[in-house]
Amino acid sequence: MDKRLCLALLLSLSAAGARAADFDELYAAPLPAPGSVLPEDRHAVTYSLRGLVTVYPDKTVLNTEYGRVFILELSKEEAAAYDDHIVELWGKAEASDDLDTIKVSSIKEYIPDPAAVIPPPRKGKFKPAKVLGEADGVLSVANMRWLGPEAQSHDFSWATATIHLGLLKEIYFVTKVQPPGIAGHSLLFYEFEDGGFIDSEGRKSKGFFLSVEAYAREGQSYSLLAGFKKTYNIIWLLTNFEDYAMQAAAFSDNWMNFYPLLADREGKLKMARDTVLLAAVNREDEWYHSTRNNCTNNLVTMINHSLPEDRRVKMWTIPHLIYNFYATTPPMVPGYLGRKGVLGPKAFTIDTGNYRDFLPPPAAR
Repeated sequence: MDKRLCLALLLSLSAAGARAADFDELYAAPLPAPGSVLPEDRHAVTYSLRGLVTVYPDKTVLNTEYGRVFILELSKEEAAAYDDHIVELWGKAEASDDLDTIKVSSIKEYIPDPAAVIPPPRKGKFKPAKVLGEADGVLSVANMRWLGPEAQSHDFSWATATIHLGLLKEIYFVTKVQPPGIAGHSLLFYEFEDGGFIDSEGRKSKGFFLSVEAYAREGQSYSLLAGFKKTYNIIWLLTNFEDYAMQAAAFSDNWMNFYPLLADREGKLKMARDTVLLAAVNREDEWYHSTRNNCTNNLVTMINHSLPEDRRVKMWTIPHLIYNFYATTPPMVPGYLGRKGVLGPKAFTIDTGNYRDFLPPPAAR
């Protein structure tokens, strides 16, 4: 099925504490790739994890060095065999917003390899967001990629910002289009009233983008085909409006189409808050996939957070067998969700000719 989806996509684009005291060597080496024969694939999101297994009467828990805690779905016999052992495992979650349960595909005791090569660092243009606090509907968030409207080039700088959820104005699904007209990337844009999104230096922005991307390392470049092969981890990147709009339209010849979300006020507020919290999740061990865990289907997953159950988009055409192609491919989503009454018609386009119209005037900066 993945091969057919890949071909279609190419054509369209033509809670528990650890009991072991020593975690020092837990991530001393990169996790080896799985063998050529993999267990049956029934979940969408792949994880490779190392951590301490703890068995309780009602559940089996994995504590990772990165601080995440997962409930493991595996047999009682396997759980008992690895109780209080540090293990490495491959497993799957239902989706990127499923943060607590992993269906285990393979598991073994972790034995450090002194000859293992440490991978290169992540590219400097990526940092996961960090929620510093929340009070009275205001979120304080560090590691927001921030660009000023006066910038002449992209320097990938970072800021701490406050997000006043009560001043949320609109949410848009956005396609980033490359010449000659290929929508190769999708984003969500959260627009705020004046004063709704401000950094720690007092700089205002129209709002922020969520961009889900392959979490590449130095020396790596993105490839659609490589995205099928557990090449990249994944990051949910938050940037201010100017950062991504100017990257697309000022520093390259792309353009961005904005489609408004048709959800009620309560749903939009929930979606905005959930987006920030999920962007701050440590995803070091989660793997990008070109169709099932990519820049687009995760946005549709977030849109579902704004909708009642009877309006939510189904992510599988046939559950656990055929993924919904229309929910994972950038050029397909606006029309598909438009027909479902989830997105409205295109509201506006930002391109090389008009992007300055969307930036604040100099006196307001």
